[in-house]
Amino acid sequence: MQELENPPENPCFGCGPEHPRGLRLRFYEAMSESGAKEVRATFVPQPDEIGWPGLFHHGLHFTVLYEASYWAALTLGGKLWISRGEITYHADRLPRVGKTHIVVARIDQTAADELLVRAESSDSSGRGCGSLASRWRPASRTAVERAGITLPPYLLSEMDL
Repeated sequence: MQELENPPENPCFGCGPEHPRGLRLRFYEAMSESGAKEVRATFVPQPDEIGWPGLFHHGLHFTVLYEASYWAALTLGGKLWISRGEITYHADRLPRVGKTHIVVARIDQTAADELLVRAESSDSSGRGCGSLASRWRPASRTAVERAGITLPPYLLSEMDL
C-alpha cells in the first residue's frame, strides 16, 4: 500500500492532517484481492465522537465513508471530482468506539463525465458496518472562479479548465 499525498495545509475536517479537531484520516492506494485498485484507511472512533453510548456517531460514520469516496474519485479517477446527485448511505451496524475499523472505496462505474464510487466500512474482523454510494463529476476551474471560491494551488492543479 502507498500512502496518498495530503498537504499539511489541507483544512478538511475529515482528512486535514493538522485539523485541530478533525478525524485526520490517512488514505492509502491498495489492490483488492480481485486485483482492483482501491483507497483504504483505518480509523478508531474516539470517546468524544459518540452518538449512542459506545457507538460512533452516524454523521461521522457518513463523513468517513464520504471522505474515502472523495479520495477514491481523486486518486483512481485521476483528477479532482465533486459529488453530484443522490448519495445512498446504509448503516448496518455503527462502528464501536475505541475499536479499529477499515474503510475501503473503489470506482464502481466510469463514464467520461461521471464516476460511481462505493465505499464500505468494516470492523477489524471484516464484519460490515456501513456503505455509501455516490456519483462524482469533474471539477472545473471555470465553475470555481464563477462561484467566487478561492482554492489553494494543490487543488487547482488537479482540475480541468
